[in-house]
Amino acid sequence: MQENIKYNISSENSSKINQWLSKFPDDQKKPAIIYALHLIQKENKYIKSEHVDAVANFLGLKKIDVYEVASFYSMFETEHVGKHTISVCTNVSCMLNGSDEILQYIENKLKIKVGESSEKYFLKDERECLAACCGAPMMQVDHKYYENLTKEKIDLILEGLENEK
Repeated sequence: MQENIKYNISSENSSKINQWLSKFPDDQKKPAIIYALHLIQKENKYIKSEHVDAVANFLGLKKIDVYEVASFYSMFETEHVGKHTISVCTNVSCMLNGSDEILQYIENKLKIKVGESSEKYFLKDERECLAACCGAPMMQVDHKYYENLTKEKIDLILEGLENEK
């Protein structure tokens, strides 16, 4: 029989969430869902069902309200992924500036395809648009933008990630 593991929101995150909640009327808790999930994901790398339960309990909301947010927004991961999340824009500006070749280069370099994960990397997706058309082609690594990509720039970015402590 599997034990039901309970997740407790840390006191530091509880304080941050309460500070966020103070910006809204007392009966309005839903605006804190995204903020709370960001804090928990930063701490745990992805959102598990016990995290959803903890946020719902903390805010006094239905679990479905929190789950809908966690599963709808692409910024939240609901399953284990590599340490670094990569998204490559393949919309018109990026595509016209070589994003297909950039994506293929990244897949070959990391030896994973879009939607796959290794221990170190999660090649999340081809994004429809990351709103950096003037810097095409571009990608997002851990929510940080890298623009005007070349194979050499990609090598430097990945090398930096490999060498981080």
